[in-house]
Amino acid sequence: MNTAQSRSTIVVAIGEEALHAEAVHAAAATSHEVITVTDPRDIPRSLAGAYTVLVDALMARVLASTQAAQTAPAPVLFLAADPGPIDYEAALACHADRAFIIPAEIKELLAAIAQAAHPPEDRPGSATIAVVGASGGVGTSTFAAALARSHCTAGEQARALLIDATAHSGGLDLLLGVEALPGARWPELNIGDGSIDAADLYRALPSTADGIAVLSAARSTVKDTFTLDATLLAAATSAAHAGEGLCVVDCTADNIPASCTHVVLVVAAEVRSAAAAAQLILRLDEARRDIVVVLRQRQWAALSAPEVEDIIHHRVSAQLPTVRGLTRSIEIGGLPARLPAALAKTARAVREEVGA
Repeated sequence: MNTAQSRSTIVVAIGEEALHAEAVHAAAATSHEVITVTDPRDIPRSLAGAYTVLVDALMARVLASTQAAQTAPAPVLFLAADPGPIDYEAALACHADRAFIIPAEIKELLAAIAQAAHPPEDRPGSATIAVVGASGGVGTSTFAAALARSHCTAGEQARALLIDATAHSGGLDLLLGVEALPGARWPELNIGDGSIDAADLYRALPSTADGIAVLSAARSTVKDTFTLDATLLAAATSAAHAGEGLCVVDCTADNIPASCTHVVLVVAAEVRSAAAAAQLILRLDEARRDIVVVLRQRQWAALSAPEVEDIIHHRVSAQLPTVRGLTRSIEIGGLPARLPAALAKTARAVREEVGA
């Protein structure tokens, strides 16, 4: 039985007075019983029958420490008072599914409460994944694109959203050959209020022939002063997270969206990359992230998978060997429509690991 469906109450654990009133009002608009929690000591027993939990920055870290003892914690929705900003560090700490600015996003909050009955793990093939490199030059963007392509070629109607959230990546649109296609880029995308749904987002973006929608920076000859902020990135990933399909975010460890269900960490089989990965994993563990480690073998790599595991204190889920000629192929014509066997195998292993 679906865990969310077997529970009946909405827990409102909001410390800020005005925000608390808004949250209670929203929860009361549903058909579920509402329990308000003002004393942190009451949180553990309140979660037992929770359908979902509404939390703010004041209660987020209390909830995070409580969740460690829960075998099946309820979906967490993080709230911040209008006009924001959202405290994403606090949202990460309590492993929030989504974040909202209230009352501006009250409609989206109500929709998210309704969607809690159908979490992403109940929708086959659906996941929101961040792909992060432990060090430079490990092929993070290429692997992010390969994950999206692998998903789209796995089924007739499978689709994926590939989000470029790295400021100086050069553009995932170039990697997939959609730089000249019409469609919205980051500067044209106006979803700061969270009012767009997943289907609208897919339709607005340039897409590859095999069904990958690409959200990247504008391709322009004039000076572009646009800067991607955390609020806009969160809005895009939250919209994708609520829909069907795989969402892959190429980002850094500093801007992982709260709605990402997993973090794929690409690590080179080298001492410095493994040492950097060990530090990143500590940070991700503190934020209660589910981590999948991909070991990138390069021709000059010196470490084996067991040696890297000893350094990072984490299991290596998949290994990616050197694919001869891939760099030149991408430079000339972008990522191949038919992935090289080794790259396809690694991408498939990661998708299976995250349940996509």
